[in-house]
Amino acid sequence: MIRGTNLSWRINGRAILDSVDCEIHPGRVTVVMGKNGAGKSTLLNRLAGYDSAGGEAAGAVEVDGRKLTDIAPKELGQKRAVLAQSVYLGFPLSVAEVVEIGCYGRYDEMTGRERRRRVSHYLDLLELTSLKDRSFPTLSGGEQKRVLLAKCLLQLDGDDATTNRYLLLDEPTAALDVEQQYRFVHLAAGLARERGMGVFAVLHDLNLAARFADDLIFLKGGKLVVAGPKASVLTKSTIRNTFDVDCLIQDHPRADCPLITTLPYGKPNFAPACAP
Repeated sequence: MIRGTNLSWRINGRAILDSVDCEIHPGRVTVVMGKNGAGKSTLLNRLAGYDSAGGEAAGAVEVDGRKLTDIAPKELGQKRAVLAQSVYLGFPLSVAEVVEIGCYGRYDEMTGRERRRRVSHYLDLLELTSLKDRSFPTLSGGEQKRVLLAKCLLQLDGDDATTNRYLLLDEPTAALDVEQQYRFVHLAAGLARERGMGVFAVLHDLNLAARFADDLIFLKGGKLVVAGPKASVLTKSTIRNTFDVDCLIQDHPRADCPLITTLPYGKPNFAPACAP
């Protein structure tokens, strides 16, 4: 488990993140939600160990009972991978070469044939095989996201089944079309279930979170609104307190999850009490 305790981040005295506790459990999908500027990406960066210069950090992060700061970079890279919100690549590497970067933590431990086999597997998994020779900078934003996810999955593809692994995704559905948003989050959730991987994702779509998350964290103004299992925290009052909008929460007609309909902003809305 990755545990963050009393996590804060201040810039010039202003709290971007303010005393937040949270956990990422193996085999579960944890989604953090909130308005723009709520501190979601900052929380992810703190949990990943990315403390940018120019700010003041407080709190502690533990990975499977060990302080994050005590884990060597190579070992940490094999335990957790991060898909950043935006990535700039200054070299015209091919798609296959970008995915192969996921091997670098164990590069000397693999033969060339093994590296190519694993790269090919994740290209197939993300439906990228037809693009494998394309230059990465020429891809669309959504295609680049899928390539980087393949790289992250390869990075975590170790042989030690006893090691917990964690995938941290910062707005992974940005720039994806509707189908790819669903497929992307569905794949991440499947990895959590099938491989026991802990997945932590920043999302903006309430219905994607309602469909795939096990646990939810809601932030507002850098502070924790509520956190816990989806069934207990995904309520009308939570959504109202977090986003300042009213909503309807109903049973999804096709899936075993809630269906959320937000109501128009700026009008007096009184949603029926058909859900908590």
